[in-house]
Amino acid sequence: MKVKIRRQWNDWRVASVDIGKITSLHWDVISGGIGGKAIRPFIMGYVWCDDVEGELAHSCMHGSGPHHIKVTVVKKDNDRVVWDAVLKATLI
Repeated sequence: MKVKIRRQWNDWRVASVDIGKITSLHWDVISGGIGGKAIRPFIMGYVWCDDVEGELAHSCMHGSGPHHIKVTVVKKDNDRVVWDAVLKATLI
């Protein structure tokens, strides 16, 4: 099952990754990359950058990859079945 992800909740770049590749799903307000603060809690987790399909706000220019990066799961990007699976996998 593919989950749509972003680096920050409001980034225009949306990529996808297999749900089993996302670790430590949890609610948080601090995004990956620039560490920006979100307007409210979102579900976030960690993926290896080479497992991602599509474009995210990440490059391996700062050091050889792959990198374990923090990503955000936004409800509106995912259909109901995917969102429910993400909720079920999220740490409480």
